[in-house]
Amino acid sequence: MHIGYGTRSFCLTMSICRVIVFQFLITIGHSTEKCHFSEIERPLVNSLLNTLLRSVKDGDSTDPDPTAFLALRLANQHNLKGERRFQQRLIEAAVRKVKEGDDFSSGPTALYTLAFRSACLDPAKISDGHSQIDLVEHLNYKLKQEIQSLELNRQPLTDYYQLTLAILALCIEKQPVSTYVVEELIVRIMDYEAPFITFFSVDTASMSVLALSCLHGSPFNTISRLKIERPIVRLLQGLLAAKQKDGTIGTIYSTGLAVQALIANQQLDFMVFHCSTHLERLISEIPKGTFDSMERISHVVPALEGHTYLDVQSLDCTSDQDNLPQENEG
Repeated sequence: MHIGYGTRSFCLTMSICRVIVFQFLITIGHSTEKCHFSEIERPLVNSLLNTLLRSVKDGDSTDPDPTAFLALRLANQHNLKGERRFQQRLIEAAVRKVKEGDDFSSGPTALYTLAFRSACLDPAKISDGHSQIDLVEHLNYKLKQEIQSLELNRQPLTDYYQLTLAILALCIEKQPVSTYVVEELIVRIMDYEAPFITFFSVDTASMSVLALSCLHGSPFNTISRLKIERPIVRLLQGLLAAKQKDGTIGTIYSTGLAVQALIANQQLDFMVFHCSTHLERLISEIPKGTFDSMERISHVVPALEGHTYLDVQSLDCTSDQDNLPQENEG
């Protein structure tokens, strides 16, 4: 879903951007205050976590969803047995996809990479006991295909959402990312080219903010921080302009990812961001069954738990507690 708005409502002039950009070079990507729901609402959030766990069943031939596993790992309560079962199914699916040459584009490859890293596994060494694959190498290859398409057509092979997701995953894996593809992304944002035009894709903007925020703090990034800061500010202004009075950002389904992008940068002085308003809006939709698919649940859980995909790089799996109350199926 895309949201329309006038560029004047969110666009900072370059001089203002220069002032705002950033007094917080060290703190970008780290929240200054906790963004979390009231623990009174914990049973509602736990119901989403249990739904994600039930999506993986013994004997089910359907591939597991790496986004769902990533959401489980970014939660504050865990069912460790259920997550181990989910993890094994992910490993089997990833090895099969790579070995059999399935259509495994940059976005799904990036999600599997993030999912394994969230479980403190090395995505470059994923083994099902018979074969081993290097997902990082595979993701680098997929990004090269995206770059080739950009060079020929000025369009990625897939889309900018998958492209920025791939950049984020490689950044978290401490991989150097092509200067060309990052600069092409920056040009698109600063020149208001699709998909960063008047009709603004909240999901793509949010993922772009997360990817650029990761690059901003990466020692492997070769582009100046100032050059990265400007598009981050512009996209954040766009997300703030897409806020609705009821707490949604864009649509209810894009709100979760947008909240992640805002959480990751809420220390900025210009950010008028009341996290609790957005979390309350998301919480209110759970009893209504609004989040009726694994994808929709997976996009809201990290935000509800006060986490972002950037937190994948700092998870300590040894501190996980087996503390998620289980629900009976039915």
